[in-house]
Amino acid sequence: MPVKISGKGVDLGSSLKEYARKELGNITDKYIGENVDSNLTVSSDHKLFDVEVYVRLHMGFIMRANGSSDDPYRAVGMALERLEERIKRHKNRIKNKYRRANWSDSGFDATKYIIKRQSATSGEADEEHLIIADQKGYVLLLSVSEAVMKLDLTDAPVVMFKNIDSEKINVVYKRPDGHIGWIDYKEQ
Repeated sequence: MPVKISGKGVDLGSSLKEYARKELGNITDKYIGENVDSNLTVSSDHKLFDVEVYVRLHMGFIMRANGSSDDPYRAVGMALERLEERIKRHKNRIKNKYRRANWSDSGFDATKYIIKRQSATSGEADEEHLIIADQKGYVLLLSVSEAVMKLDLTDAPVVMFKNIDSEKINVVYKRPDGHIGWIDYKEQ
């Protein structure tokens, strides 16, 4: 299993890297049982260690979890506990669910753009510059309940998917009040 462990502003020792690699390997071996790509990043911000872990499952499905503590080992442990809970929830939800035969061929590639505003620093206080980053993604053929499950498990603010019933692009998102919003395109 390829595991990428890195530090942002933190020099990680071999002991912490080995601990994270072993614990993450135990979780993926226990619940997933296949080779998956994973990425664990440790960053430090004023005596707090923040850990983000990403695990790429089948068809580009990504599970994400994070943890924060004043001890890096505890922060890694918290992130991995949350990841394990999400994997358990995911497994329980799809355990007895009828899966369509064309699941593996049901999506298509898409590009995701991240646009970030950044204020100018050299005397141009009123001007703002845009930083645009793109990432490769995959739009899945899902039911609305599966899209909501993906939204919950990945901690993403929004999930775009191709609706399995209407075969149109739909979006589910987290609303500020904590509820889930669903945008369903209807032709007039």
